[in-house]
Amino acid sequence: MPHALSVDDIGALIEDYVSAAQRALAAGYKIAEIHGAHGYLVHSFLSPLTNKRSDGYGGNRAGRMRLALEIAGAVREIWPDDLPLFFRVSAVDGSPDGWLLEDTIALARELKEIGIDVMDCSSSGIAGSATASAHGKRQPGFQVPYADAVRNETGMTSMAVGLITHPQQAEAILAEGRADLIAIGREALANPMWALHAAAALGFDAGFDSWPKQAGWWLAGRQRTSEFYDPENG
Repeated sequence: MPHALSVDDIGALIEDYVSAAQRALAAGYKIAEIHGAHGYLVHSFLSPLTNKRSDGYGGNRAGRMRLALEIAGAVREIWPDDLPLFFRVSAVDGSPDGWLLEDTIALARELKEIGIDVMDCSSSGIAGSATASAHGKRQPGFQVPYADAVRNETGMTSMAVGLITHPQQAEAILAEGRADLIAIGREALANPMWALHAAAALGFDAGFDSWPKQAGWWLAGRQRTSEFYDPENG
């Protein structure tokens, strides 16, 4: 049966995060992300909808943020300074009684002070569907305002997610200063080469130079051949 973590349990949990980060580093990963969103354990401590603790890990916002900050600090200590460390947050719970954007802004300031490099801004998942829109119907870029707020109110590097599917859409978000990075999830499932196609669509790689050599050389040759192909005359 689920039970409230003791302070000793929390200490062991933080060590587990550190051990996991060390294994990722040993395996050669260059980026690590602490998942504090979508109803998972760290999010359940952040949100007043689920955190009913009466000790130092509950109560007011500072208490509810304590676990997230202790995990982030412990992982940052062992993660190399020259490798980025991300923190994924559900920027809002989608309930007026839950975690709010102003809470995310406060958390971002604390995480930035610890040395977290990027806040990955998603939403919801604590009571209902993950990535549900706090403003009604999902629409293209519906979560971008969260990354926008974090970036421009705290100065922290932010990553935007959520129905960002077209290269021009992603480029506009960056050009307008609403986020520093774009994360592609489901779109990458549909097209694993999305980033490479985006580079071509935006005029940065017309000759397949960015592609893995095993594929790029052939695609470039095919393109040169197809430029002279006349479907009527062969």
